[in-house]
Parts: sequence; structure tokens; C-alpha cells
Amino acid sequence: MHFFDTSMTSPDHPILGHFGRAWALLLVMVVWGSAAMGQETDFSPFARFGLGTSQGTLTPAIASMGGVTSVSTGHMSVNADQPASSASIVHPTFQGSVNLQGIRLTEGDRSTQTITGGPGSFGLVIKRARRPRAFHLGLTPMTSKAFDVARSLSDSTLGDITESYEGQGGLARAYVGLSRGWRGRRWNPAGASDSVLVNMWGLDAGIQADHWFGDAIQSAVLDIDDVTFRDVRTSISSRHRATGFILGAEGYKMLRVKYNDSKDFQGSWMVKLGGTWSPARTLNTDFSRLVQSTVVFNGVIAGLDTSSYEAAILNGKVPQKWTLGGGLQWDGPTGGRLGVFVDHQSQSWSSSDGTLDHLMEGAAVWNDASSTAVGVMVTPKRKAGKTSRSTWRIGMRQSTLPTTLLSYDGSTHDLTEQRVSLGVNTPLKGSRSASQLHFGMDFGTRNTTLNSVHIESNFRLHVGVTLTPTAKNLWLIPRLYD
Repeated sequence: MHFFDTSMTSPDHPILGHFGRAWALLLVMVVWGSAAMGQETDFSPFARFGLGTSQGTLTPAIASMGGVTSVSTGHMSVNADQPASSASIVHPTFQGSVNLQGIRLTEGDRSTQTITGGPGSFGLVIKRARRPRAFHLGLTPMTSKAFDVARSLSDSTLGDITESYEGQGGLARAYVGLSRGWRGRRWNPAGASDSVLVNMWGLDAGIQADHWFGDAIQSAVLDIDDVTFRDVRTSISSRHRATGFILGAEGYKMLRVKYNDSKDFQGSWMVKLGGTWSPARTLNTDFSRLVQSTVVFNGVIAGLDTSSYEAAILNGKVPQKWTLGGGLQWDGPTGGRLGVFVDHQSQSWSSSDGTLDHLMEGAAVWNDASSTAVGVMVTPKRKAGKTSRSTWRIGMRQSTLPTTLLSYDGSTHDLTEQRVSLGVNTPLKGSRSASQLHFGMDFGTRNTTLNSVHIESNFRLHVGVTLTPTAKNLWLIPRLYD
């Protein structure tokens, strides 16, 4: 039992000390994450368009479930995309992850490949056990503008030409939020003459304020082999920022709970529903474009003349976004669990035409984005004498991305993505807590048909950890004695 008579604690107040360690941990997370998120975490030619390629929610548990975010699938993982989810987390929790990615691009009978990596999501939930409120904050990558592609072609007038495109940077999201939970209890029959008090329903609600930030630098070079013609180089620099908020809610209802005459749990069925909504926000961009005629001396590009230069602060519209999902979960008498969940997201990026056209460079237009995900989680039943178990997850996702490519002949081609995933979380041995290691992998393709078939295949490996208090070192709880 913990006592809250702070007069008996030492001058070095435990709660202040724990808060200090928590904030120090967050500071390290933010500093390292901010630096790391500027690194290349993707290398897709499609990153040239818009805000770049979406990184998704790069936590292993969520990635392994196909990206289901509208409802919580456990009480040990931080869900940055559902503000209400922190209310269902049992203990204060820190979570961090990294990922490794292999990419292969195929165009007709030609192909190339590369390997990249970067940080995933970092989050911290501050909550006292058995309390309804929770505070959460974190940092997560959103998009990547890392790409380096080139192609060669021949023109009847100019001769042999090489087009090359290069970019770096991306967009990240920092957030803080509050959530609260409510539970409804009822006496449930246990055999013929007894009963057990059970949480028959629950509702969690939360709000999250977030800030988008990031830089992107990209260039396009038209290299003409004939030295009588000058080459053309276009350099674009963008610094983005946007502030907004997300509302979220999720709830569950016990459909059936069974106990025997000895009050031993025999099994239950539960249905879960959840959703999020983020209103439209304004994206502010410090934008500059420089177009030069150039020549190459000993492999070094030298500018000869400036054809045009523009610099401005541009404001664009980021449309509202909503998610909706749910699932069915079975829990067995020996700790086994089976859950099936589905999730749908939608965002009308086509409404950004006219306000964010400068991010497409005339080669593409904004398209309405949507995705549908299905995930399954399985926790095996307990073996005799053991309480720690792993949870396995599988999932799949089908997405229409917010980019429609424009062909030279005027036709349009939507960009789509398909992903399958697998992962496991396992207790951290020797931690004497609910801390866990997370491993996940997912395979996907981005493709469109434009003159020839462009297919991008990528494989991601996710590794993460969640840290929770030990039995003898409870975070954020003042102790009677030091």
C-alpha cells in the first residue's frame, strides 16, 4: 500500500524525482528523435510528390496489425494516433522504436534496390494505477522526402538526355494530450448462487494537440549530353509547420462473461468500437524555387545563369481526417486471447488543389486518400507455472494514396499501396515489470501505371520496447520511506 502523507518523505521528493526522470527521458527522446527524423527513412521516387511518402505509425505492434489505430488492441502499447487510448493503459509507459527498410523499384525490365533505416515513434504515457486520467506526449515521423532516381531518354533535337531527381528531409509530428476513462460495473452471476463484480462496459475519450514540422530540399536536373546545350537545374526548398488537434473516443461492451461456482473465470466475449477526427488545418510553408542553366566541370555542377527565382510564405489547406474501426475479442479461462479488428481511414486531399499545388510541381495532383486495414492478434493460453506470454499479430492493409500522377499524354494514374504484416511482443526477461520487447515486419508495394509499369516493393523490420515500472519502483508515486 502507498501512503500520500508527503510529510514523511525525504526532501528529495520522490514524485518530483520521477517527474524529473520522465522529462529527462522525454528530452533525450526529442533531441535524438528530432535529429534522427531528418535522416532518410525512405527512398521512394514517389516521395518527390506532395509532402512525401507516408511513414505510417511505425510502432511494431500497430504496424504488425496492418496499421489498425482506431481501437486499442492491448494495454501495454502507446497508440499515438488514438488520443483516447492512453486512458486504457494500466501503468506509466515509455515506448520507442526503430526500423530498417529495404526498397526495390521496378520499371519494365529494369530494377534497382537500396536499404535505409530510421526512427519510429516515441511516446510517454503518465498515469497512476487505477486512476481514470492520463497524460501523454511523444514524437513520431510522418513523411519522408528522401529519393534519388534518374532515367535516360533520347530526343530528336537534343539527343541523349538524363533526368535526375534527388530529395531529402521530411515531416514529423510532436504531440501532447489528455484522456479520461469511464467504467460501468455490474454483478455477474457466478454459478447458481453467487456473483462477481465485472466491468461490463468502458468508454475512453481524449484530445491531442499536435505540431507538424520539417524541412525538405529537392532538386531536378536535366542533363543534355550535347555540350552545345546548357543543362537545367531546379532547386526547391520547403520548410513546413502546422498546428492542430485530434479528438478520439473508443469503448467496449462485454457481450458475455462466464464464471463457475468457485468464481473462476471461464471466458468472455467483447466488442470494441473507436474513432478519431482531426479538423482541417493550415500548412505554412517557407517556399523557394531556383532555376539555373548549368554546365558540368569535372563532375561538379556549376551555375552559369539564373533563369528564375521565387521565394514566398505559402499557406495551404490540409483537409480533415477521420478514422473508424472496431473489433471482436475472446478471452479464455487460461489467459488465451483472440481478437479480430478492422479499421478505415479517409482524408479528402483533392480539396487541397489550388492551395498546395506548389508541392506537386505540375507532375501530379492531389487525390482523395483512404485505407482499410484488418488485423488479428493471438495470445496463447498459459502453460502450467507460467504467467508471461507473447502475443502474435498479423494484418493487411489496402490504401489509395493522396497522389494522382499525370502522364505526358494527359492521362491520370492513381497511386496505390498494399501491405501485409506480422509481429510479436514478448515480456522483457528479468525486468520484474510489464515491460516488453516488440518485433514486427511488413511487406508492401506501391504501384501505378504510367507509360510503363512502375512498382515499388519495400520490406520493413520494426524493433521497439515498452518500459513500465517495476513492483518496487513505481513511477510518479510518492513513497512513505526512501
